Amino acid sequence: MANIPASDNVVRVRLIDTTTAMVGQNEAFVQPVVTGHEVINFCSLAFLLENESKGKKVMFDLGTRKDYWNLPKAVQQGILGDGKVIFGMRIDKGIDEVLKDGGVDLKTIGKLSNYCIWSHAHFDHRGDMAVFPQSTSLVVGPGYLSDKERPGGVGDSAAAPEFEGRRCEEAWFDSGLAIGKFRAQDFFGDGSLYLLDAPGHQPEHICALARTTPSSAPGGASFVFLGGDICHFAGVFRPTPETPLPDEIPASAISLRGDWRSRAACPCSYFTPHHPNAEDEASARTTAWYKLPSEGHVYTDLSLAAESVSKMGELDTREDVMVCLAHDASLLDVLPVFNKEPEKCINDWKKEGWKATTYWSWLNEVAVDGKKPREPVVDGFWRDGKVWDYEAYKATL
Repeated sequence: MANIPASDNVVRVRLIDTTTAMVGQNEAFVQPVVTGHEVINFCSLAFLLENESKGKKVMFDLGTRKDYWNLPKAVQQGILGDGKVIFGMRIDKGIDEVLKDGGVDLKTIGKLSNYCIWSHAHFDHRGDMAVFPQSTSLVVGPGYLSDKERPGGVGDSAAAPEFEGRRCEEAWFDSGLAIGKFRAQDFFGDGSLYLLDAPGHQPEHICALARTTPSSAPGGASFVFLGGDICHFAGVFRPTPETPLPDEIPASAISLRGDWRSRAACPCSYFTPHHPNAEDEASARTTAWYKLPSEGHVYTDLSLAAESVSKMGELDTREDVMVCLAHDASLLDVLPVFNKEPEKCINDWKKEGWKATTYWSWLNEVAVDGKKPREPVVDGFWRDGKVWDYEAYKATL
């Protein structure tokens, strides 16, 4: 791949379902809002990365803490609840429970120089660092540690248990290294894992590029792009002129739609007349389905966010890169998931054809003729296995 140094060092990548189910207001994430797709469904993915040659483990993102009602007050009141960006949520297990169920002792991630990396510090990515030993280092994006006013940040006493006694450091992008058009850091110094500067959603937002096969392999190097919240829906950067909608959409890609139960492939013309940002059939096949929202909402800088998405889009069109967004639930239906198969990794994604299988699965969510293609993944806020009056609780904070 152009401008990525060759290396035979890889990281073993395991995909984790953090058991988070959320529903949000689509207008906060994309534009335009289309009748039938006013609500956006979310999971929250995390990744366990292992550099076996160095004996190092890294968690990239941690999902949502199970006891989200113990998040700092400002975090809860700012984004969660009726009329808020996120208006329904259920978390079945904490990340510590998921890891332990899969046979991973948190102490192995707590050994000196093992890490948790936050793509950014939003509640659905930071988990609860307090469940990890203090010997687990925390890595965040540039500028986060110096921002003492951030709710839930290092200056917030309510978040102190996550930071106290722990080595915290910021990713460093001043070496001149570039991956694609991203400023980059060679995290382990051996070409196995790169951190990428991708601001916009938050000033400190970072992504990662994990090498999944070595450069000397018969098919060459391959990579998984861990996108975090660089954007929240794959239809923001697909399709493109380089990767147009195919004549037929595989039935497996849209198996969750209530309006397409056939096992046969679906002609793309089923969708193209309803493209919200295209002028005709031809442009509908080569123009991203959605744009980023016209107002900031969950993006602190829309211009930077658009730049970051554009940089990712260039990598997404390559055959040797598979993009994994933090909220792309379609990956859970195809790739090996730690929760069910804890020893299986996703490094063979290219050999297995998993990118092709999932590439158009975001079409499960888009509306056709103003009809809702599927139901929200969760109704209301849940605690201890049942819906509870979260609004009444928030009023007591």
